[in-house]
Amino acid sequence: MARKVRILRASDMAGTLAMPDVLALVERAFAERGRGRTEMPAKSYLHFPDQQGVLLIMPGSLPQMSEAAVKLISVHTGNPAGHGLPTLIATIVLVSPDTGEPLCIMDGAYVTGMRTGAASGVATKLLARRDSHVLGLIGAGFQGPFQLEAVRHSMPVKTVLVNDLVPEKARKLADIAMGFGLHARACETAEEVVRGCDVLVTATPSDRPIVRNEWVHPGMHLNCVGSYAAGKQEIDPAILKRAIVVVDDWEQASHAGEINVPVSRGLFGRADVYAELPEIAAGLKPGRTDNEAVTVFDTTGLAIQDVVTAWKVFEVAERNGLGLVIDPLFTLPT
Repeated sequence: MARKVRILRASDMAGTLAMPDVLALVERAFAERGRGRTEMPAKSYLHFPDQQGVLLIMPGSLPQMSEAAVKLISVHTGNPAGHGLPTLIATIVLVSPDTGEPLCIMDGAYVTGMRTGAASGVATKLLARRDSHVLGLIGAGFQGPFQLEAVRHSMPVKTVLVNDLVPEKARKLADIAMGFGLHARACETAEEVVRGCDVLVTATPSDRPIVRNEWVHPGMHLNCVGSYAAGKQEIDPAILKRAIVVVDDWEQASHAGEINVPVSRGLFGRADVYAELPEIAAGLKPGRTDNEAVTVFDTTGLAIQDVVTAWKVFEVAERNGLGLVIDPLFTLPT
């Protein structure tokens, strides 16, 4: 018997997830990937250069969890000023592995925010020093609150330092941190954030390095979140050469992650990567073993993160009757 399709708008989904649950799900997804128990074809891209946009197509499946989905995510940087629309627009379709039926169509922005934050949280848990207490955030846009929420559940954060090109955004994110009972302040420069923190998150769309090598001190951990396409970079390539570098996926990172520019210039290669995070999550390689080492996590975002996070939203929505339910889109055979 055909199943109905649940439609979830952004307003239906707000607050359906708790970050500790998403952290556990994303870590499990990474471990499944490390054990070779996922299917995740490479991201596909459609480029719209005249519109300052790109569309990413991201399919993924976790057979052990009986979950599969496809995400379509567009990043159009001219949307806010030119069209009054969000920069990031995402749609996720959940598919039944048993029958191939679409079970749910949902807005993907909330899922993307939660799972991207959770990736940094998992990496921080596995790669940061145990005595890390100061979180630095460069970039206080859409992703900023999710990064703050994830990392504060992954290490004992006491102080938060924030910098953004728009000072008001930095102040607002610092206010959110203070609402959690943390000491927080907006900083005038990126240098102040980097020099003062134990764990740094960069979440900007920059195509030139923001973080300079001489600012980065021994024992520091960096989560590089912002790079999503060729030509993007947020940190000085010299940092990568001195650091223990972990990527979420080599193929994706080498083409679109923080390492993509150094790789394209022949300055960085596969041999310079210590591990993929799924290997560490699966226990196949150790995380941090040297308290003086600089560690860098380059995350491009894996479809399997979207899959497990979106299915959790679907579970909550089914239980609570959220959204709109419609008849199947396909025609039943006669």
